[in-house]
Amino acid sequence: MTRGLRHLPLALLLAYAGPAGADPMEEALRLVEARHPVLAAQNAERQALDRQRNWKTDVFVGWTQRGTELNPEAGPNAGVRVTIPLFDRAHEMESARAHTGWMRERNTVVAAFLGEVGRLREMTVELEHSEASRGLHRDRLEYWRQAVEEGKAEPERLWPEAEALQKADQAYRSALAALEAERERIARQYGGSAWTTLSALLAEIAS
Repeated sequence: MTRGLRHLPLALLLAYAGPAGADPMEEALRLVEARHPVLAAQNAERQALDRQRNWKTDVFVGWTQRGTELNPEAGPNAGVRVTIPLFDRAHEMESARAHTGWMRERNTVVAAFLGEVGRLREMTVELEHSEASRGLHRDRLEYWRQAVEEGKAEPERLWPEAEALQKADQAYRSALAALEAERERIARQYGGSAWTTLSALLAEIAS
């Protein structure tokens, strides 16, 4: 990556990288940035603040004896007064603080999400090891079953192998359930209303 790109905000880096869907991690980060409950609320507040006017209008109603410059007739009159602060930067500073706060929170959320993804990948590796162990015990049981059928081993030899396979199968199912539960938790926590989409992306990322 060039030196100039290193200093770009995360959103611009993701947009530069290509369209959504090109890489599941990039798409997941976009989704988290847009749908994480805290980030979504702060972003809505920030955008609402940006849309606020830095000037105000007042409607006034009065009564004159001699009229006004705009309305020479005496009697009731109404008008609109516009106030434009020339040197008041309070709104600009408030918007800047809101934007800075959102960016700080976004970086915190993204860092935490990447940590969760790393843990999910570790759990996937553990599941793969459990699956390999289950396959090994299944092969051992099949080997001794054939040995018993050929009269090369006593039937009692099958019991420890069957028990070992049962334990390996239980370990695999437990690891699978833990992985799926953790993936759903992460998706719900970071994906908001789009958690099912994030869950599918996490499954692809961790595989």
